[in-house]
Amino acid sequence: MSFIRQKKMSSGVICAYNVTQVWDPEKKQPRQISKYLGVIGADGAIIPKGTAVRGRPKKNKPLEYAKEKLIVDFGDGFFASEVIKHSAIYDSLSGFLQKRPELLSLMAYRLCCPSGPMYNCLSWLSGNILGTWKPIDKLSSQSISRILAELGKEAQQRKFFKSYLQGGHLGPKNVIIDATSLPNQIHSEFNAWGYSEGTIEKQFRLHCVVDQATKRPLFYRNVAGNSSDVSALKATVDELKSLGVNQSFALVDSGYCSAGNLKMLRENKIDFLTRLPAGRTLYKTLVITQAGFIEDTQNLTVFGKRALFIKTFAIEDLYGDKGYLYMILDPERKNKDIQSLSLECQQDDAEKEENKEKNAYQLKAAGIFMLISSKEILKEEVLEAYYTRQSIEQIFGFSKNDLEIFPIRHHADETIRGYLFLQFLLLIVFIEVREKLAGKYTVEQAFMILRSLKCKIYESKYILQELTKKQKQIFGLASILVPDLNAGI
Repeated sequence: MSFIRQKKMSSGVICAYNVTQVWDPEKKQPRQISKYLGVIGADGAIIPKGTAVRGRPKKNKPLEYAKEKLIVDFGDGFFASEVIKHSAIYDSLSGFLQKRPELLSLMAYRLCCPSGPMYNCLSWLSGNILGTWKPIDKLSSQSISRILAELGKEAQQRKFFKSYLQGGHLGPKNVIIDATSLPNQIHSEFNAWGYSEGTIEKQFRLHCVVDQATKRPLFYRNVAGNSSDVSALKATVDELKSLGVNQSFALVDSGYCSAGNLKMLRENKIDFLTRLPAGRTLYKTLVITQAGFIEDTQNLTVFGKRALFIKTFAIEDLYGDKGYLYMILDPERKNKDIQSLSLECQQDDAEKEENKEKNAYQLKAAGIFMLISSKEILKEEVLEAYYTRQSIEQIFGFSKNDLEIFPIRHHADETIRGYLFLQFLLLIVFIEVREKLAGKYTVEQAFMILRSLKCKIYESKYILQELTKKQKQIFGLASILVPDLNAGI
């Protein structure tokens, strides 16, 4: 580790030394080796050793010391800015960034301080290296609202998605489609009452499309909270087609499972895999007629560390054409379901005839769920395919917990759309950073560690402080080179 040390001589001259800390194997302790570099000029720059300097400073007029102007955070802002520049979205945003370069600083702030209101961005930049490099005079609350309104325009978003999806993402795709609720109390044309986690709240519904292979978000739509997922699937598929994405396989949540949707997928030559809702007649019929035969060694399948029973049924008419159904019994879940059923029986009058019939069915259905597909999938692979949908639930978790999409503080419809679009962009960058850190650090940990890397700003140069081992590792994992600021501005 080395650094620059300045020493003021009795003559008024300020000398610069390069100090390197090394380990003395004989004394078994660290020691410092100093190397004379030259003198500090009036402008704060080092005049190298051997360079002729006219005259000597008078004692009453010594050379002016290089004045330190301020110390700012360097690591987190620089890292955030660089990962955005290296992300999959940057080229697709280049046109907008040319008109609104301050958007890069706003995005960096949201990555570093996801819980902070956006109107605090200006304050954050005043103590961060980005505030000295990027234009920050256009990031007042009013300016941020104007940026979001521009991002919320349909033409702007369509332009981005067309470029983004063609940038290596285009072509036949296996995709995962799911939706999540965004409860809020703001006034908006697409904010409406709807069900959210068992309660009724005012909300938006956010429909997201994820590439099944890369687990990267491809596209999203926000609709009114009272819009059903069933009706939203066709619009999502149509929009993807209009953007050039031809899906070959769709893993969809059970909320989209309807005769109309599955027939629509068949018409568009899109194979599907989804969970069959427990209320469907086909589900109930198979529970009654087949549940008693599934616990057989020929149906035993190991998935990870779990032992499950899976039985495949060929269905001649599965919503308009031949398909396949997979009855799956999870023994652990069965035990839990039976425990819950026993508690219900103690509380209800189990001797009533209607309760006897209901309880008998629930006992047969304990631990069972069913998947349906338009094409045959090996039973050893069907669960792996289905559980990839957890990746989209994890993505929703990143947006809500790590990037703190709540609360939504905007009220104009176009500004809300811009805010949701900004969160989608940040989500893509967040996932890329998370993958690069390779489990060694969380994204939050990385930014906390990098925040302690400071930079001193002098009148004519920047001096970056020494990087710690962890900071070097984080920059290395992200393949980001730290510039040599000490050489001058």
